[in-house]
Amino acid sequence: MKNFKNFMTIFILTLFSLALISPAALAANIVIDKEAGSAEPGFFHTPNYANDATCIQAALDYSKSGDTITIRKGDYYITKGVYQKNKNLNIIGEGKVTLHIQTSNTEYNDIYFGGSQITSGSLSANAKEGSSQVVLTDASKVRKNDLIKIWKNVPWCPLNYPDNYPDQMTGEIYAVKSVNGNVVTLNQPLLRDYKLSETIKFEVYRPVQMHIKNIRLEDTGASMSHHGLVMQYCKDSSVTNSWFNECGFGAICLYSCFNVIVNNNEIYNSVRPNSGYGINVASGTAFVNIDHNHIENCRHAITGNSAELKSLSRNVSIADNTLIGANITGSNVVDAHADTINFVVTRNKIYPQITSETLYYCTFLEYRSPQELPFYFAFSDGTQQSTFSNNEVFGGYGGIFSRGAVGNGVHVYENNTFNDMLGNMYEGGNGTDETLIIRNNTQNSGTRGVIFPFNGGFKNIAISKNTFSNLSHQGVYQKFLINGINLDISENTFENLGREGIYIDGNSLKNGAVKIQNNILTDVNTSNSSSGITVKNVKNPDISGNKIFKNTIVPVAAFFGSPNSGKAH
Repeated sequence: MKNFKNFMTIFILTLFSLALISPAALAANIVIDKEAGSAEPGFFHTPNYANDATCIQAALDYSKSGDTITIRKGDYYITKGVYQKNKNLNIIGEGKVTLHIQTSNTEYNDIYFGGSQITSGSLSANAKEGSSQVVLTDASKVRKNDLIKIWKNVPWCPLNYPDNYPDQMTGEIYAVKSVNGNVVTLNQPLLRDYKLSETIKFEVYRPVQMHIKNIRLEDTGASMSHHGLVMQYCKDSSVTNSWFNECGFGAICLYSCFNVIVNNNEIYNSVRPNSGYGINVASGTAFVNIDHNHIENCRHAITGNSAELKSLSRNVSIADNTLIGANITGSNVVDAHADTINFVVTRNKIYPQITSETLYYCTFLEYRSPQELPFYFAFSDGTQQSTFSNNEVFGGYGGIFSRGAVGNGVHVYENNTFNDMLGNMYEGGNGTDETLIIRNNTQNSGTRGVIFPFNGGFKNIAISKNTFSNLSHQGVYQKFLINGINLDISENTFENLGREGIYIDGNSLKNGAVKIQNNILTDVNTSNSSSGITVKNVKNPDISGNKIFKNTIVPVAAFFGSPNSGKAH
């Protein structure tokens, strides 16, 4: 029995020793505070340093990967940017912790955390869409859980201003699942083919894991060039319960990151011209969840963007936020540049702004101009694939506009309410895209519901079960600009419109199936057509089951049309 007890004692001590030397156990708790005190391991007292920034930097330099750094309550004055690479860290504020930025305007990054680029090169074999493997010329430095960015010398959206950017290449970022020789297995199948003839390049990053919680950052000015919190090459990371004010360029900037959560933050006053971002999802960043934040007075509350024009940001979820726009040039609340694969924007409250200039231009313009005018929208959509659903939009000029097209895009806008806007619920842009679905939305004021004013369109358009009311012009207005459009306008309600409910001009182009069916039109203008529906230059449209309501609901028996417009039903 004694031998057994001795054995158990040795066994338990051995397990305890192993636990102590494990990476988790080696992680330390580091404390930064404003109190005076003697130097001791793991404690950093700002009075012991030349300034607060030096103290915080010393704590970061002292830390090891996996450590938790607790910053105790107080006001910390940052006279020099704080910078840390290649360490997984938890940064937690205890109580009210405010970092007051006092750096010069030439120092762009206030707080920077990042991994490192490990290697770069080219593929040595073609890679097929749907495959999870790529073959590099040299993968000797690549490790499991690295990030790999792959792109080809093929323009993504070769449209010029205002749709941008003709220099954006085609590619995306993946996580490395495993490495065998020069064969790298990815975390998911490739989204596209990569042929050697397209000049394929790659970069590999060794990411860090950063978790930042309960930190307040008070910057130097809403129009300054400062980047508040910058995270580059970060994976499985988060920014939560924090507060940012007057970070001119952008409050939270994510560059080439992967799987990041940004939630329960407050962000105010980032309005630097041509930037001014609350949250900047940039340079191929993928899998970002942005939820339950309050973002106010930023040129773009949330943007999909790029600082490199190599790869495309993607898989961005924007949900349950309160997003209040600004009133400077280009201030669309949610903005996806044409270097973004996909956004899902859902269950947000969005407030675009209106200025006296907006009111002025509305007196003689019926839609936004290619020039940057003060026509502010809830969503500027330059993605390839988007879902904008179950949002409440209040005020502003417009709801959604398309900024560019990549040829096979699919866009779904459904179950939204648009309240008290001046302009149009949806405006088409330039370029030809695949599919547009506008379904079950409610618009209670404005100029038009749906309009395609520029040099583009969709091959397939479905507009159904929407309510368009109290508009000065039409509910749906379209002049075909491409051949082969399939158009279905069905089961919508049009109420109190200054012009027709529906106006379609086929422009004598070759159209696909055009259906206008089972719509209800109440108190719409009938000066051009007793039915409230005008269709011309369209071959064989199917117009049936529509009802116009004045004093009573009666079937629509006729519509205004050119000789080539088909027959009324």
